[in-house]
Amino acid sequence: MAEEVLLNSSINSISKKKNHDQDDDPILQCTSINMIVDDNIEREKLLINRESQSPKRQRQIKSATSQFSSKTVASSLKTEFTSTTRLVSSTSKMDDHHIGKKSVTVDTSKARSNLDVVRICIRELGWKECTFTTTPDSDIYWHCASFHEGNINFAFTSGRVNKFPGMNDLLRKVHLTRLLNNMRLLFPNEYDFYPKTWFLPEQNQQFKDDIRYIHQQDKKHHRSLTTFIVKPSDGSQGEGIYLLRDPALCTITNRPHVVQEYIDRPLLINGLKFDLRIYVLILNLYPLEIFLYDEGLVRFATLIYHAPSTDNLHQTYMHLTNYALNKRSSTYKHVLDSQQTDGSKRKLSTVWTQLTRMYGSVKIEEIKLLIVEMINKTILAILPNLRVEYEMEIPLTRKQNVSCFQIVGFDIILTDELKPILLEVNANPSLRIDFDKENDAGKRIYQTSPIDEEIKKTLILETLKLALPKKRLETFTRHAQFQINDELLTQRLEKVAQRRVEERNERIKSAQKSRFDIKRNPYFSRPPDPKSKEFEDIDLIKSTSHAQRSILPDNKLKQTKILAEIVAEDERGRSAFKMKRSMIKSATSRPRSPSKNNLVKQLRLIYPSTEKTKYQHLVLIDKIAYIYIQFVVIHGYKTMNNVQFRTFTNTCGIIDEMITTSSIDILYYQILRKWQQFVSRTPLSEILFFLPGLPFSAFTEAMFLLSQRKFPDTSSLLDSVTQLVNICIRNLKSSFQTSSSQQRQQQRSNRFNRSVISSATTNNDDKTKQITKSVFPLFFDVL
Repeated sequence: MAEEVLLNSSINSISKKKNHDQDDDPILQCTSINMIVDDNIEREKLLINRESQSPKRQRQIKSATSQFSSKTVASSLKTEFTSTTRLVSSTSKMDDHHIGKKSVTVDTSKARSNLDVVRICIRELGWKECTFTTTPDSDIYWHCASFHEGNINFAFTSGRVNKFPGMNDLLRKVHLTRLLNNMRLLFPNEYDFYPKTWFLPEQNQQFKDDIRYIHQQDKKHHRSLTTFIVKPSDGSQGEGIYLLRDPALCTITNRPHVVQEYIDRPLLINGLKFDLRIYVLILNLYPLEIFLYDEGLVRFATLIYHAPSTDNLHQTYMHLTNYALNKRSSTYKHVLDSQQTDGSKRKLSTVWTQLTRMYGSVKIEEIKLLIVEMINKTILAILPNLRVEYEMEIPLTRKQNVSCFQIVGFDIILTDELKPILLEVNANPSLRIDFDKENDAGKRIYQTSPIDEEIKKTLILETLKLALPKKRLETFTRHAQFQINDELLTQRLEKVAQRRVEERNERIKSAQKSRFDIKRNPYFSRPPDPKSKEFEDIDLIKSTSHAQRSILPDNKLKQTKILAEIVAEDERGRSAFKMKRSMIKSATSRPRSPSKNNLVKQLRLIYPSTEKTKYQHLVLIDKIAYIYIQFVVIHGYKTMNNVQFRTFTNTCGIIDEMITTSSIDILYYQILRKWQQFVSRTPLSEILFFLPGLPFSAFTEAMFLLSQRKFPDTSSLLDSVTQLVNICIRNLKSSFQTSSSQQRQQQRSNRFNRSVISSATTNNDDKTKQITKSVFPLFFDVL
């Protein structure tokens, strides 16, 4: 009786579904459902055939067939239901086992201004936050300013830090422009996306001469005088920036500055100047992986723009778009809604939509492609120096060591011809999600910025998922795959049960049609199937109230109680099954760490690109970095001294009849003196004291000069540097092979000497043995 109740309840619940999947799935071959043998179905077919051949016993065959079908299908469904329940319970146990493992830990003790948005993302991901530096080994370390913030020792950790060592210095305006100038010397047509730049005080006299010539050309062609903008190299938030036309007004200090040609014809929206803040994630160095965040910020000036003139050069709210400056303007519009389109700070997608209406989608897509190329080329320009700094702090020979990733901000302006121009790259873009303003009482208060929270929260959230350490990423990927397989398996088990119920219904219908042929018996109709007594009792239980049940006879009351218990037990089983199914669905809906095949929508991989050879020619200076690492960094030094420079020229075959050893020494000290005087701003008398050797940027300059001396007949600097680098790498590899073979020969000779000495000492007398014992252990220790 209980089996029949379970059968009919399962049929009623499954018949409501309309999902008919008739294909067998190969995944089910490895489950316990295939242990159900279909011999019941074959026996049922045999009974139906016999029934069709003996019409006199239609009534008895009908009841026997229906009774047999009910019991067999009930037992089959009961077995399927039991196996499914066991599978779901094992899945839930497996899920609890994975969830119970150690959660991901993020060290936020040095987050400072980034703490609010990082903490929100950690809570949303369900990870653990560590606010003290005493944590032995965190998975991710989030720093606000630099890699060495707080002097944390990363020698015994395998986590990841959100800052690269040396990135702050590399992205200062002077150093970044110097790196871009090196690439422009080699590839002048590909690095034309930033304005002409001078370094102060290093190029002060050259700047005065150039500006005088440029103004003469302006007067000759009847143009307005060119305007220049002066920026401190280490400045931020618009501090220390001013415009000038007269070089005499330029203030010369020991603080390094850059002077650039001012973009006096920018693209305007509603008469206001604006620039783009685009966020880029450098996820790895080996291999290089760059992700572009599809969303960003657009910052507007607060005064209507006019071409620069002597009267408006001091109008910072007109010419500068920095938020830190314009927020103090009386015309600044704070954004109170992320969908607001007239604020002084807007979403990048909103501005792209506005520009698409103005210029069309084709032109805007071309601008986006140019911006992607600009980002890749800029990062490839700083990549050699970044790898040298990275090798100094985190050598690749170490195992189980820390690795890095970093978010950088590109500031880009569009000209009136829709050409993107790079202004600067920020190593520490602001990740604050609030803003400050004065209230009616004159007090400064802080409020949450909807647009900043929407953009920066998603940026940090997706960055944390991608930046998981390798061991954590593999664990989460495996866990997510388990959850997906469990859900698919449960769904297909239900489909199998549903399909078998449908097949059973079809067999019953076909049997009924064969027993009652209307054409042969036109004057008879099929009698209605009487409802089973058990189901009448079930309907009676559901329809009668508690007071009505008390009137029933004792035997009838006992039967109804038993049936009620069976129905209640069945409903509890189905509710438990549904609850476990919902647990599986909720587990699969948790945020999972994305794999490379299923990247998030907001962060898009732009390097390496689909065109593998597109940027291959731009890694020439990266080969110079490889040479520098082999001669300097591997041996534990940070700069190249005179002895190492001589060793480099001898090993790489640079010294010949044209380039002598004395000329190499002269070149070394000339570059060392120049670098110390203009870059480090140290007096000439203290040069050799404070700078023990050439940093990598100075070594790159030495390679350029050596290539021109070595190959004076080449058509361009690119050709001469390429030839010199290829020769150096070829000779360096051959020297490695020679040194390794020499080491093997030396080891063989040492083993032979040891064997000869040991055989000779065994034939000596006791006195000789005593001498050998007192002398040779020291000799072997030296070996």
